Amino acid sequence: MSTRPKFLLLLLGFVFQSQIFAQAPNFTGTWVLNFEKSKLDKGDNLNGLTGQIFVIKQDGNKFSLKIYHIYGDKKKKIGFRMLADGKTRRVKIIFKGKLEQKENSLQATMWRKNYLNSVNYKFGTNQNELVADEVFAGRPKDHHSIWVFDREVPK
Repeated sequence: MSTRPKFLLLLLGFVFQSQIFAQAPNFTGTWVLNFEKSKLDKGDNLNGLTGQIFVIKQDGNKFSLKIYHIYGDKKKKIGFRMLADGKTRRVKIIFKGKLEQKENSLQATMWRKNYLNSVNYKFGTNQNELVADEVFAGRPKDHHSIWVFDREVPK
């Protein structure tokens, strides 16, 4: 293959990949759990949970999520960072994980022995509603929950 067709093929691939990432939904923002809209599996350990906040920062294929579990006056924070390139990487030392760009969503999957958690993030009825469709397999019990969050509006 001569240089010109190789260059054109490479350019076409770059343009196609740029279009995929350009179409990626951006979930950046602070999201507050809406219990009424959510469908939470009782198998999930939700004892005492009074609220939950997601803080998402997204820049291109870089994705950062901080989760605040609220139990009355107490907050427990967990978080992780991933790249939306579909490659398997270490997440939080003990997990393997990958983040994949889907047509209108991001699919985060993390696993280790006896643990598999997959969450599909997408907008709900509009861009002020975030749906996190979670499927968990492992100990203590498998569950499927649909978490619905409302975008926090700055005051």
